[in-house]
Amino acid sequence: MAWDREFFYDTYPRVEEAFAARLEESLAPRDPSIMLQVVRELDLPPDSRVVDVGCGDGAHAFRLATHFGLRVLGIDPVQRHLDLARAARRDLVPEIASRVSFERGTAAALPAPDASLDLVWCRDVMVHVEHPEDAWAEFARVLRPGGHVVSHQVVATDLLPPDEADWLFDVRGVVPSSADARVVDEAIARSGLEVVDSIDLAGEWGEWSQEHEGAGGRALLHLARLLRDPERYRAEFDDEAYDVMLGDCRWHVHRMSGGLAGRLDVLRRPRRG
Repeated sequence: MAWDREFFYDTYPRVEEAFAARLEESLAPRDPSIMLQVVRELDLPPDSRVVDVGCGDGAHAFRLATHFGLRVLGIDPVQRHLDLARAARRDLVPEIASRVSFERGTAAALPAPDASLDLVWCRDVMVHVEHPEDAWAEFARVLRPGGHVVSHQVVATDLLPPDEADWLFDVRGVVPSSADARVVDEAIARSGLEVVDSIDLAGEWGEWSQEHEGAGGRALLHLARLLRDPERYRAEFDDEAYDVMLGDCRWHVHRMSGGLAGRLDVLRRPRRG
């Protein structure tokens, strides 16, 4: 709407306080535990076989083994991540440690035989995959008939300016086409996997992290400081580290402001064929 002097200075002030108070009420955003809830609803038997794609330090693999008694293979292309995961595994009780292992691999090249797994777990990895259709096809290959994929990723929306997307994706290692919801949908369709559910989470994880941890507010504050005095931080940490931190802060802000939206896909390999 166009600016209206009477509305701005007379009508709006009469509702401003009530409006602000209403915004203080939580909309009950869903948090990352929704992925575990989805797995729980699959009702997988203990000892079911799972691959955690892009396992990082192993935190999700350990949760899957602990909560559901699953046998989890964590794969990651980064050796440091595998080292951290294996070190953390040594601190676990033997019952859990024996259920988890880690190997080098990528989303498009999983070290698992055909039709050998019951679940593919993939969180915040697919935006980094150059050819997503290869990864989705690989997920279909390793799943037993009736096996599932539970995958979370972020996609760009029309609220993310193209020039901002270009810079941000370059710094964050995001393949632009892999953050396009249309490309994701087409790649899933070509894989032969059935869509059980596709949950639009929009910015709910960002809302939740702000309400419970203040993460969004800190990211915005850090962004303001980075932009106001870039040389202070470049001199201490170098240009590359500065850009990575700047990109991380902008990523979190766009998660809160709608330029980036979360989606959770639950897929199944058909039992037929």
